[in-house]
Parts: sequence; structure tokens; C-alpha cells
Amino acid sequence: MRRVIRKGFRHWREHLRPRPTLSGVTPETHVLLLDVDGVLITPDDFYGAKLFREHPDLMRDFMGTSFHSASTGRSDLLEHLPALMAAMGHTGDPGDFYREWLEYENRPNVPMLDAVRELRSAGWRAYLATNQEAHRTRHLLQESGLQGITDGHFASYTVGHRKPTPEYYAEVTRQLSLPPEHLVFWDDAAGNVQAAREAGWTAHLFTGVADFRRVMGL
Repeated sequence: MRRVIRKGFRHWREHLRPRPTLSGVTPETHVLLLDVDGVLITPDDFYGAKLFREHPDLMRDFMGTSFHSASTGRSDLLEHLPALMAAMGHTGDPGDFYREWLEYENRPNVPMLDAVRELRSAGWRAYLATNQEAHRTRHLLQESGLQGITDGHFASYTVGHRKPTPEYYAEVTRQLSLPPEHLVFWDDAAGNVQAAREAGWTAHLFTGVADFRRVMGL
């Protein structure tokens, strides 16, 4: 059974692999949309995953309620942290706790950032398309250097929806005022790629910088 499941998953990933080249795509008519975690930011481990290992039930509830609320713009994440910290037995300032969280994950994928710079030099507009709350978005832009390689962002807290909901892709398409097939999207999560394709986007599964450069014609 496990072998069948693995075979089916590999087939799904193969189906979602980027096409060999982008045909008929130009920076004058298309825009580039990039996921963050696993694409532009690639730490060896994520702080949230670390906390999940230490406090699985608590973190599952936190991510499904408090973090979901903050990452769709309905609340401020810092307002939720005191209760989380108390439940974990942490003391101290919530702002310091979250700064530690953010710095733990602050590992830009430098070769990927260089590739995006090359594309922007060739005329591409590039935007972040990511599930994020407000404070981490600012940190990514200012501290991780993503502001210098992008023209803006569609973080979920500003969109009001998260990937892979259809509403997220519809709202981004509406804001860009472009045909959906003119949105060239890269994400390392197969479910997000599949949902983007169902929304009409030209979506690709990110598997590495070399593949990204080849498909994008660098």
C-alpha cells in the first residue's frame, strides 16, 4: 500500500513539474509571482515546525485559529502570542519571542534571489504570492532583502484569503488586472500549484534554482 501511495504521489508531482520552456511569455505581457518559504527563503528548519515538534496539539490549534486569523488580516499576531507563550511555559516579551522566531528562519535562498534580479533587469515585474501575516511580511521585505528584488507583494493578510483557496487566486488576478494565464507563478507546494492552474495561472512547481532558471530562459 505504501508503495502504491508513493507511486501515486510521484506521478502527481511529475504532472505538476514545470514545463520545459515558457512559450509566448514575455516580461511586457506577463508578471512573475513567487512563493516565499521553500522558494526565496530556505532555512534548514522552520521555527514553527520546531514548535510543532515540541507542542503538537497546542501549535495545531494556534495555527488553525490565531495564525489563520492574522494571516488573513483579521487580527494582529502579536496579540495572540502572550497566550501561546504562557501555554508553552515561555516568559518574556512577545515581541522578543517573535523576533527570535523570525531570525531563526531568516535564510534567503541567495542563488534564487540572484535569478529574480536578472529577470527584473530583463524587464520582469515580480511579486510575492505568499501566506504571511503583517509582521513577518515586513521582516521578509526589510531584513531578508525581498523588497529589493520585488515590485510588491500579495501576502495573504492583505488579500484576505490564503492559498490554496480559489478566492486568493481570484483576488490577486483582479488586483493585477491581467488575464490569469499571464500570471507566471512558482510555488514548492503541489497543492498551491494545482489550485493556481485551476484558476488559470501559468503555475509551476518549484524544485530548485537550476530548473527555475532553465524554464525562465536564464
